[in-house]
Amino acid sequence: MKKALLILILFTIPFLSVHAAATEHATDQVDTDDFPKPIVSDDYVLMPGDSLLVTVTGATNYSYITVVTFEGKITLNMPVTSTITLQGAYVPQYDVVAAVTIYGLSIKTAKDSLRQAFSKYLRNISVDLTLVGMRTFNVLVVGEVANPGIVPALPISRVSMVIDGAGGISAIGSRARIELKRSGKYYAVVDLMEFDRTGDPRTNPFVQDGDIIVVPQMEYSVVVKGAVFGKREYELRVAELTAAREKSSEGLYELIEGDRVADLVTRAGGLTPWSDPENAYIERDKEKLYVDLSAIMSDAESPQNIPMEHGDVLIVPSVNSVVYVQGQVVNPGPYPFQPQLYAHDYIGIAGGPLSDASMSGAFIKRGKHRIPVRDNPLVEEGDLIHIPRQIFKFWQDYLEIGAVVASLLISYLTLTK
Repeated sequence: MKKALLILILFTIPFLSVHAAATEHATDQVDTDDFPKPIVSDDYVLMPGDSLLVTVTGATNYSYITVVTFEGKITLNMPVTSTITLQGAYVPQYDVVAAVTIYGLSIKTAKDSLRQAFSKYLRNISVDLTLVGMRTFNVLVVGEVANPGIVPALPISRVSMVIDGAGGISAIGSRARIELKRSGKYYAVVDLMEFDRTGDPRTNPFVQDGDIIVVPQMEYSVVVKGAVFGKREYELRVAELTAAREKSSEGLYELIEGDRVADLVTRAGGLTPWSDPENAYIERDKEKLYVDLSAIMSDAESPQNIPMEHGDVLIVPSVNSVVYVQGQVVNPGPYPFQPQLYAHDYIGIAGGPLSDASMSGAFIKRGKHRIPVRDNPLVEEGDLIHIPRQIFKFWQDYLEIGAVVASLLISYLTLTK
């Protein structure tokens, strides 16, 4: 018996060092600040690698830390003697008297099992069990994530946290049809969109050792762009989308069966204060369907809240979604704002400068600021581009008028003689 216990002790000591190293590595990978609440002893299931503090009180008082072995057991340690340090302190020495299987038990159930085991050796005592270190394990994440591969996880890691550890879902990845496989078989469909909306933990379950998370591509999608807040960075599969700096957002969003306009606006972060909701519209094939977002967002049952279709583009304009070109151009006036266009682009859209235009004196009026056009700056919504007239042309006009007047005066004097 003693020989067997000695072997168990020798096995447990190196396991502690391995567990400590693994825990240190996982701490660098897993953000424990995201855990919303303490562990519930009725819910947490003990597995190999968990560290536990065993506290015995009553007729005798002592405690020790142990680790669940690969066989799913923890040791029963009994104080047998004590040694005195150079400082005069007494340090108890323990002997292992037994090992108890707690694999797959909750902390509360394991505590009861441990109490019964100790009752064979000690009377009138209470036994408490405290989780002091969680095991780490690996989860495989594949599909539409930034960095597919193995991600270290903890027993309180949910699917969303593990996906974040893989760099997050890509721009074309689905958040509503994530597949969780356990023991090589289909286990559940994870709907992170529903979790974001309701916070229902059943739609974002905890992971276990050996789980596989598969993130597929979106099956259906729409583009929402314009004066919405947006929720994350996106890219498009076909053509790059542009954005009007901080005033405009543009993104690819997953479309779920039954989604209507209000659902997509909410998914895109909602309307900005500078939006023009009454003039929003949907580009569907070659049609333009105008929708009143003010009516839709205040009443989900509004007839304007029509179903969205795969490939739709919902455009939410801004209040100042025009650029004004004034002065010496062919066609002065307001022009629709187009992201990533420069001053010379809008001057060209207005027909170009007239022969008497002074391009060196042209400027953009943006609020109280004047920005010279000579450097061809990027234009923003609501900008006013002014092209003045050349001063020299004014004198040329005066000379021409003077020559005409002089000619008429000479003709008059000639006739009166």
